[in-house]
This record gives sequence, C-alpha cells and structure tokens, in this order.
Amino acid sequence: MTNHWDNYHRHWKLLDAPLRPTAKTVGIFDRELDLGNADVLLLGVTPELAVLGRSMLAIDQSATMISGVWAGDNASRRAMAGNWLSLPLERASFDAIIGDGCLSAVDSKAARNLLFSEIARVLKPGRHAAIRVFARPETADDLHSIEASVLAGGVENFHALKWRIAMACTTDDGDFTIKVRTIRDTFDSLFPDREGLAARTGWSMTSINTVDVYAGSDISYSFATLAMLIDEASTWFRDVRVVPSGSYPPGGTVPPAGAWIA
Repeated sequence: MTNHWDNYHRHWKLLDAPLRPTAKTVGIFDRELDLGNADVLLLGVTPELAVLGRSMLAIDQSATMISGVWAGDNASRRAMAGNWLSLPLERASFDAIIGDGCLSAVDSKAARNLLFSEIARVLKPGRHAAIRVFARPETADDLHSIEASVLAGGVENFHALKWRIAMACTTDDGDFTIKVRTIRDTFDSLFPDREGLAARTGWSMTSINTVDVYAGSDISYSFATLAMLIDEASTWFRDVRVVPSGSYPPGGTVPPAGAWIA
C-alpha cells in the first residue's frame, strides 16, 4: 500500500475550492483570530494560510508536501515534519493555531480527540484556534442522487464531487471513516467513462485524473457531522462556535465547510 501524501503535492496547483481555501476564507481566519501580531502554528503547509501572522511555524507529517508546497523558510516562517497527534512543541507556546481540513485528515474519533488535546496543550491560555472543517450531512447523501446531480449540472467542480462521494461513503459509527482509495473506486464505478464525464460537465481531464492519487493508498479520512465535531471540541475548549467560511462548493445537500473558533 502507498501513502498518497507522498505524491499529493504534484497535484496541488490543480486543486480548487473546496479542497483549497478561498481568499475570503483566509480573510475570515485573519479577522476572527486577529492574527496580525500573533505567533501562529499552522497544521499543514496550506500556502494560502502560510502568509498569516507575525511569525509562523508549519508542521506537516509529509516531508514531500513540505518540499513540494511550502514557499520556503525565512526569518519569521519555517516548516518542519512532525506528527499533529504528538506535536514536538512546548506547552502554551503559540498565540493562535490554524489549519485547513485537519480534522478530516485524521482517521478516527480517537485521532480527532488527540488532535484537539494537542491543540489545547500548545495554545496559550485565553488564545484561540480555528480549523476549517468539512462536515458530513446529518443525513448521509445518496450515491445515485450525487450521480444525478452531476449529470444535471448541479455539482460545480470535480473536487466538490470527490468530497460528496467521500461523505456519502463514510462508516456510520462515531469514526465516520473512509479509505481514500474507496473515494476513487466509487467514483470509477459511478462514472466509468471519464472522457464522457468531462464532455458533459466541462471539467478538464487533468482535474478529473487527480483522483488517481488515491489509488492504492492505505490512508483514511474522516468526515464527522458538524454536531459531532462541536461536541468533541467542547471537551477541550470552553467556547466552540461555527463561523461561515465563505461560499463555495460542494453546496447541494452538503453543508458548506466552516471554521470553528475555540
């Protein structure tokens, strides 16, 4: 089995919302956390978020993502490889902690709980964290409905389709887990004619073929409901709220991604 993160950076510039934050979303992070004078920890190396804060340390588990996506270290910004679930950092060492989709990049309720605990540990008292989340609907989407929506022009781009398929196929337990290779396999079963799909939707073959990075990967994602994420975060933070993070796909029956502020 492979770890798709080792190749994911090669597709980065082909990705679009919702997989990458929009300029409006970045502005919401900056406004809600007042990051201008903050020393920030970034979970991942999302380039759009890497410009925020007075100083920044970015931590990503994949050395290839760092080398392929990070703009480079300078006097105030650097990136390092590390495990989000066991951060190599001192307690109460950052003014703000931010991340994009981090809660979906871990594979279980237990892992989400560990991530929350680590965020709480390294965040200074009285300071705030924000994570843009991808929340599965309370009522799971139906694959046939997704297929019909695509064919009717109701799905804006291919990356939104990937997330809708993923959320429809998660386990129904508290983990809400899906192997990323299942996203690709399910897509291929729904739309075996990729060229026909491109012609029908106007999506480029280059964009559609980004799904192949998931082939054979043993990595799992999780897509918990928004209510579940709020409940889990509330174990570690006194004030958990959802802030709309802009208008972008997937839309339809899938709630728009949001940022929680703790």
